[in-house]
Amino acid sequence: MRRINFNMSDECASLLKGVCALKKTTISSYVYQMIRKDFRRMVFEDAQIRQMFLAGDYPPGSNAALLKEEYLAMECKVN
Repeated sequence: MRRINFNMSDECASLLKGVCALKKTTISSYVYQMIRKDFRRMVFEDAQIRQMFLAGDYPPGSNAALLKEEYLAMECKVN
């Protein structure tokens, strides 16, 4: 896993910490789940992102590999 840092306003950071405390989750886990959900949506809805994503090779069993399999299976059903 890779560490990624980003900046946000003090108010947003405080709110994020509070939400995570209430949900009994870590900030990393909460942000990861939000990004994962949004990324999945973009793969299914945005052709440019989908093309970039489908061109990648992902370790078997990884979340990315499972998403790629899901998308390709859905695409086969449609065609």
